[in-house]
Amino acid sequence: MYLFRLIYYSRNAIPESEAPQRAELKGIIEACRRNNPPLGVTGALLFNQTYFAQVLEGDRKAVTQTFCRIANDPRHTDLVILEARPIQRRRFANWSMGFVSASVAEEVHRRYCISSQFNPTKMTADSLLGFMEELSEEAPQTVRPIPPQTTMERAREQATA
Repeated sequence: MYLFRLIYYSRNAIPESEAPQRAELKGIIEACRRNNPPLGVTGALLFNQTYFAQVLEGDRKAVTQTFCRIANDPRHTDLVILEARPIQRRRFANWSMGFVSASVAEEVHRRYCISSQFNPTKMTADSLLGFMEELSEEAPQTVRPIPPQTTMERAREQATA
Protein backbone atom coordinates (compact mmCIF):
# COMPACT_ATOMS: atom_id res chain seq x y z
CA MET A 1 0.00 0.00 0.00
CA TYR A 2 1.13 3.53 -0.79
CA LEU A 3 1.05 5.36 2.57
CA PHE A 4 0.18 9.01 2.72
CA ARG A 5 -0.11 11.57 5.53
CA LEU A 6 -2.18 14.75 5.59
CA ILE A 7 -1.95 17.24 8.47
CA TYR A 8 -4.41 20.11 8.64
CA TYR A 9 -5.98 22.50 11.06
CA SER A 10 -9.25 24.39 10.90
CA ARG A 11 -11.29 26.85 12.88
CA ASN A 12 -13.95 25.27 15.07
CA ALA A 13 -17.30 26.61 13.82
CA ILE A 14 -19.44 24.86 16.42
CA PRO A 15 -21.37 27.38 18.53
CA GLU A 16 -19.75 27.76 21.94
CA SER A 17 -22.72 26.97 24.14
CA GLU A 18 -21.53 23.99 26.16
CA ALA A 19 -24.17 21.25 25.75
CA PRO A 20 -24.65 21.57 21.97
CA GLN A 21 -20.88 21.84 21.43
CA ARG A 22 -20.25 18.73 23.51
CA ALA A 23 -22.87 16.82 21.48
CA GLU A 24 -21.34 17.99 18.18
CA LEU A 25 -17.82 17.01 19.28
CA LYS A 26 -19.09 13.61 20.39
CA GLY A 27 -20.65 13.21 16.94
CA ILE A 28 -17.34 14.02 15.24
CA ILE A 29 -15.49 11.48 17.37
CA GLU A 30 -18.09 8.78 16.72
CA ALA A 31 -17.96 9.49 12.97
CA CYS A 32 -14.14 9.15 13.01
CA ARG A 33 -14.35 5.86 14.87
CA ARG A 34 -17.04 4.55 12.53
CA ASN A 35 -15.75 5.82 9.14
CA ASN A 36 -11.97 5.66 9.34
CA PRO A 37 -11.14 2.03 10.28
CA PRO A 38 -12.97 0.46 7.30
CA LEU A 39 -10.97 2.77 5.01
CA GLY A 40 -7.67 1.92 6.73
CA VAL A 41 -7.32 5.55 7.82
CA THR A 42 -5.60 6.17 11.15
CA GLY A 43 -4.51 9.36 12.82
CA ALA A 44 -5.16 11.72 15.66
CA LEU A 45 -7.57 14.58 16.24
CA LEU A 46 -7.13 17.50 18.63
CA PHE A 47 -9.63 20.23 19.28
CA ASN A 48 -10.43 23.04 21.63
CA GLN A 49 -13.00 25.85 21.62
CA THR A 50 -11.23 27.52 18.70
CA TYR A 51 -9.40 24.94 16.57
CA PHE A 52 -9.34 21.43 15.19
CA ALA A 53 -6.05 19.82 14.17
CA GLN A 54 -5.84 16.38 12.64
CA VAL A 55 -3.33 13.94 11.22
CA LEU A 56 -4.76 11.47 8.70
CA GLU A 57 -2.68 8.48 7.54
CA GLY A 58 -3.42 5.68 5.11
CA ASP A 59 -3.90 5.00 1.44
CA ARG A 60 -3.69 8.27 -0.48
CA LYS A 61 -7.15 7.91 -2.02
CA ALA A 62 -8.77 7.08 1.36
CA VAL A 63 -7.00 9.99 3.10
CA THR A 64 -8.04 12.38 0.31
CA GLN A 65 -11.67 11.21 0.45
CA THR A 66 -11.69 11.58 4.24
CA PHE A 67 -10.24 15.08 4.05
CA CYS A 68 -12.76 16.12 1.35
CA ARG A 69 -15.60 14.94 3.61
CA ILE A 70 -14.12 17.00 6.48
CA ALA A 71 -13.65 20.05 4.22
CA ASN A 72 -17.38 19.97 3.41
CA ASP A 73 -18.39 19.74 7.07
CA PRO A 74 -19.83 23.10 8.21
CA ARG A 75 -18.34 22.57 11.68
CA HIS A 76 -14.93 23.40 10.17
CA THR A 77 -13.92 26.69 8.55
CA ASP A 78 -10.65 28.15 7.32
CA LEU A 79 -8.97 24.80 6.65
CA VAL A 80 -5.19 24.94 6.22
CA ILE A 81 -3.16 21.96 5.01
CA LEU A 82 0.23 21.92 6.75
CA GLU A 83 1.49 18.74 5.10
CA ALA A 84 0.38 16.26 2.47
CA ARG A 85 3.02 13.74 1.47
CA PRO A 86 3.96 10.09 1.09
CA ILE A 87 5.31 8.41 4.22
CA GLN A 88 7.23 5.23 4.98
CA ARG A 89 5.32 4.33 8.14
CA ARG A 90 2.30 5.40 10.15
CA ARG A 91 2.92 7.44 13.28
CA PHE A 92 -0.58 6.65 14.64
CA ALA A 93 -1.07 3.07 13.46
CA ASN A 94 -2.59 1.93 16.76
CA TRP A 95 -4.21 5.14 17.88
CA SER A 96 -7.80 6.00 17.32
CA MET A 97 -9.27 8.68 19.51
CA GLY A 98 -9.12 9.66 23.11
CA PHE A 99 -9.48 12.42 25.58
CA VAL A 100 -6.37 13.88 27.14
CA SER A 101 -6.54 15.61 30.49
CA ALA A 102 -5.86 19.34 30.47
CA SER A 103 -2.81 18.96 32.74
CA VAL A 104 -1.14 16.41 30.42
CA ALA A 105 -1.94 18.52 27.36
CA GLU A 106 -0.56 21.70 28.95
CA GLU A 107 2.68 20.03 30.01
CA VAL A 108 3.32 18.53 26.57
CA HIS A 109 2.12 21.71 24.83
CA ARG A 110 4.84 23.79 26.49
CA ARG A 111 7.49 21.67 24.79
CA TYR A 112 6.13 22.36 21.30
CA CYS A 113 4.48 25.78 21.33
CA ILE A 114 5.23 29.35 22.19
CA SER A 115 1.68 30.24 23.26
CA SER A 116 -0.08 29.14 26.43
CA GLN A 117 -3.18 27.87 24.57
CA PHE A 118 -3.28 25.24 21.83
CA ASN A 119 -3.02 27.26 18.62
CA PRO A 120 -2.03 25.29 15.52
CA THR A 121 -1.64 28.50 13.49
CA LYS A 122 1.62 29.04 15.37
CA MET A 123 2.93 25.51 14.76
CA THR A 124 4.73 23.79 11.91
CA ALA A 125 3.66 20.41 10.57
CA ASP A 126 6.59 18.80 12.41
CA SER A 127 5.81 20.46 15.75
CA LEU A 128 2.10 19.61 15.48
CA LEU A 129 2.93 16.01 14.56
CA GLY A 130 5.37 15.71 17.47
CA PHE A 131 2.89 17.27 19.87
CA MET A 132 0.11 14.89 18.83
CA GLU A 133 2.40 11.87 18.90
CA GLU A 134 3.67 12.67 22.38
CA LEU A 135 0.12 13.22 23.65
CA SER A 136 -0.93 9.84 22.28
CA GLU A 137 1.99 8.17 24.09
CA GLU A 138 1.62 10.00 27.41
CA ALA A 139 -2.13 9.94 27.85
CA PRO A 140 -3.20 6.75 29.65
CA GLN A 141 -6.87 7.29 28.83
CA THR A 142 -6.45 7.15 25.07
CA VAL A 143 -8.14 4.41 23.11
CA ARG A 144 -5.69 2.05 21.42
CA PRO A 145 -7.70 -0.36 19.27
CA ILE A 146 -6.47 -3.13 17.03
CA PRO A 147 -5.05 -1.42 13.93
CA PRO A 148 -7.59 -1.07 11.13
CA GLN A 149 -7.36 -3.57 8.34
CA THR A 150 -5.84 -2.48 5.10
CA THR A 151 -7.84 -2.84 1.91
CA MET A 152 -5.65 -5.81 0.94
CA GLU A 153 -6.27 -7.59 4.27
CA ARG A 154 -10.04 -7.07 3.94
CA ALA A 155 -9.96 -8.42 0.37
CA ARG A 156 -8.04 -11.54 1.52
CA GLU A 157 -10.50 -12.16 4.35
CA GLN A 158 -13.49 -11.78 2.01
CA ALA A 159 -11.90 -14.10 -0.56
CA THR A 160 -11.41 -16.85 2.05
CA ALA A 161 -14.83 -16.42 3.68
